[in-house]
Amino acid sequence: MKPTQKTKLILKSAWLLFLVPIGIQAQSQCEIFKSEISNVETHMNQVTQIVDSLRTKAETAAFGAQLKIVRSNAKRIEILIGKALSSADEAVTRVGDSQYYSESCALDDVISYTIDAESNTIDARDFLDEAYNNAKKANTARTLGDIQYYMRKYQTASKMAKNSAEDAAYAAAIAHASCTHTDDLAIHGER
Repeated sequence: MKPTQKTKLILKSAWLLFLVPIGIQAQSQCEIFKSEISNVETHMNQVTQIVDSLRTKAETAAFGAQLKIVRSNAKRIEILIGKALSSADEAVTRVGDSQYYSESCALDDVISYTIDAESNTIDARDFLDEAYNNAKKANTARTLGDIQYYMRKYQTASKMAKNSAEDAAYAAAIAHASCTHTDDLAIHGER
């Protein structure tokens, strides 16, 4: 039995009606991905800015000769690095969501750069946690030497946090830019 022209048309229409919702769903998930990954980039840029703004205060606290000035800078650093740590925690949450949605984009670059962003975001958060703990210890220290010691440890951890945050922001930006579907391949789930 040979299929008629009408039967072929009905089958093609049914196939198209099946693919269109899949394409729309993939497109909307890509939009969610782009929103989440751009939030990661924003949070990591905020971390970088905060750490950068504290560099002079950290230098003064790590090498200053007057206890009152050193202690004042250490307190200010603890407060602001706490904000950076909070921002990094939020970025870790967002990048986890981004990782989930990157799979729906079905583009290798998107998945790869999202994995890089996730790894660097987690590293930044861990280094910031270490920096925050050292700033907290500096604030509870009694002697000038102890404050300086913890502030030097803070400097090392915050520098590593800044580097990881910059790498995470870069990877997030590339992942966002890579999520394009001009050729409609990803919409239909093909690689």
